[in-house]
Amino acid sequence: MKPKFWFAIAGAAAVLALIIGLVTIFSTGTGPRGYVDKHFTRAAHLDLPGDSDNRAYTSPLAPSAVAFQISSKWRPQARYHDSTGIYLRYPDDAVVVQPHLRGSVVHVLDVDHAYRRYHSRLGGVWGWTSPHGESFRGRGPGAGK
Repeated sequence: MKPKFWFAIAGAAAVLALIIGLVTIFSTGTGPRGYVDKHFTRAAHLDLPGDSDNRAYTSPLAPSAVAFQISSKWRPQARYHDSTGIYLRYPDDAVVVQPHLRGSVVHVLDVDHAYRRYHSRLGGVWGWTSPHGESFRGRGPGAGK
């Protein structure tokens, strides 16, 4: 066989591998949002109002077991728990695991919406120091120095 044939076969295999890789990446989702979507039962009736990016899921497991399962796969930047639930913060998303019936409800929401909704509990814990989610730097000349 001629070398051109083998180059054509190698090129076709590379294109096929690229297509399969892209489909796998974009169909399964990445990060905690994709993980929760893949491993828990969607419960649209429990979505929090006011955020179209919010998604609610349920699990028969206790909140601590659910939070452990998620955080062992996707390590959060910050974690906080109290009697109302377990709060996991990621760069773009927040995962809130709360008791629900005999299991848990898992809310995956945008981190900014989580800040607005749960600031009274998490304001000082997750590193937010101002009422608008700003850090101590970057608020203008001389701020935070």
